[in-house]
Amino acid sequence: MGKALVAAALLIGAAGCSSTVDMDTPGKTLAPLPTSGPVTVNLGDTTGGRGLKDGAGRTLYLFAGDDGRPTCTGACAARWPPVLTEGAPRAGEGGVRAGLLGTVAAAGGGRQVAYAGHPLYRFARDAMPGAASGAMLQDFGAQWYVVDASGDAVRS
Repeated sequence: MGKALVAAALLIGAAGCSSTVDMDTPGKTLAPLPTSGPVTVNLGDTTGGRGLKDGAGRTLYLFAGDDGRPTCTGACAARWPPVLTEGAPRAGEGGVRAGLLGTVAAAGGGRQVAYAGHPLYRFARDAMPGAASGAMLQDFGAQWYVVDASGDAVRS
């Protein structure tokens, strides 16, 4: 099959869903991110400590460079996709505090899930549920942290 046909097949197969691309491993596409409906936020064990995860088990992060509003855009958002939701996010299992969940206007449009005022992101290199390879990473000008039940950065 020619390169053009392979590219076309990939585009057709990806229609209707959003995927995260691992920026450091060319050609590696991670599991699709939810494209509709409200996001469920759970609390559980990650490789970066006990922290927030989405309904699929992906670790959620806060960006120390944000000040209550998302500032991660462009290349940053490709590496650290914002957690977007349609509708109010839901508190799931493990002790997530519903009163700390909310949304903020996403930099690229739509609504981004926030916890304790921190806009939430995923990390494109987290290939497995519970992986937290972005924990305490200095990237795009500030630190990235797993978020605990109180909305604070996990620093261990």
